[in-house]
Amino acid sequence: MESLFAKATWRKKMGNNRKSQIRLVVNNDPVIGGDSVYVVDLYENDKLVQVRNLPGKSRSYAEDVAENWDSGIIQLLVD
Repeated sequence: MESLFAKATWRKKMGNNRKSQIRLVVNNDPVIGGDSVYVVDLYENDKLVQVRNLPGKSRSYAEDVAENWDSGIIQLLVD
């Protein structure tokens, strides 16, 4: 079984076609509350493939998710 480090290194050598964007979504609805949530958009080949909502998580956590996606550590499950 290939290690995560080897997988990330392989992706970098093959040309990384992944990128991510971190957003802070603010809820101004007085009924629900004013909570804000970090969201990470995951792109591959300039196509949005997944949106990860991170309720209760910090900016630092969102940055880690983005970095892990960009480097190839996060893999999506294929049906």
